[in-house]
Amino acid sequence: MMRFVPIFLVSFFLSLHWGLILFVNSSLLGNFFEPNIVSLLFLLGAIGNISLFLFAPRLIEKFGKRSFLIFSILLSIVSTLSLALATTQLAVAISFIIYASLLPIIYYCLDIFLEESSIDIKTGEIRGVYLTFFNLGIALGPLILAYLAKEDGLRTVYLVATFLLIPPILLALFSFKSRTPKWHGLHHHALLPFRAWWRTKSVRRVTLARLVLESFYAFMIIYTPLYLHGVLGFEWSTIGVMFSIMLLPFILFQWPVGELADRFVGEKEFMILGFLFMGTALVFMPYLGATVALWTLVLFFSRVGASFVEVTTESYFFKHVDARDTGLLSIFRLARPVSIVLSAAVGALAFSLFSFEKIFFILAVIVFFGLKESLQLKDTL
Repeated sequence: MMRFVPIFLVSFFLSLHWGLILFVNSSLLGNFFEPNIVSLLFLLGAIGNISLFLFAPRLIEKFGKRSFLIFSILLSIVSTLSLALATTQLAVAISFIIYASLLPIIYYCLDIFLEESSIDIKTGEIRGVYLTFFNLGIALGPLILAYLAKEDGLRTVYLVATFLLIPPILLALFSFKSRTPKWHGLHHHALLPFRAWWRTKSVRRVTLARLVLESFYAFMIIYTPLYLHGVLGFEWSTIGVMFSIMLLPFILFQWPVGELADRFVGEKEFMILGFLFMGTALVFMPYLGATVALWTLVLFFSRVGASFVEVTTESYFFKHVDARDTGLLSIFRLARPVSIVLSAAVGALAFSLFSFEKIFFILAVIVFFGLKESLQLKDTL
């Protein structure tokens, strides 16, 4: 496990960086743009990320994964610093689009390094530890934000976020080695192997299950704060505490679930259970009213399910590919930016047809589609 420590540390600092600014990006953009333009910038960032994923296998073949990782982190440092210092709309817009396009690509590179060093019989445990480091950073980020936002507004937040990218760049420079040739040579005739992905049922189904999970995240990040604060009237200080409790399952469960899936039951059972928890929680949400304790409990319950699905989709996918399958990995990681585009479109349509609380029912239907995909998987044990 010691050989994974540099990757785990990079993941931790990256997620601490991301968790610090995840919930304030829209506020920063809102200082410069109207809400409809803010939504457009998020969509442009997602489209930029999709475009990078389409070309990622070729870029890695041309430059090597280590160089690609270092370059992506350097650009993220520059764009985050620009967000801290920018005073014009153009500078903020360009910096945000670059930043939003790049961060998932850095995690994509880490996936390749981690997969190179992993063995299938321990994939669940290794991915569980990796995700625990990742989610610990995400959970700690808002706590740092609560302190920094009192000091000097958002500029200090983004300056600290920039500083948090220094350890990843140093670790990538001095600890990451490429033991395999940089040329993967599998998919150089096409951007991404969508035909091979479609024909490989196990990979296709787990990717669709992951797309459902990422859509759940996108919906909940965008709409739950709006509903709790704007409709139910919860204070942001209360919402912050609720969200901190909500995130605990990602720290508590993913490592042990990954190890249990490796040794005893496989990923399928935990994935099914996770989707059931998520869907059940969503069905209850429209009826909870302005009760903090009930919302906290149901949000926690929903994230227990999400933590199960997250670690099992990761483990299942990486047991069916290896480090050379950069094209399939790109398709799998496309789930996150594609989910943002889909969630924004479905959300806009839902609001034109239904009242706000009905959006949780719509998301429940989407989650049960993920349950259908998980039921059709062939288990690894």
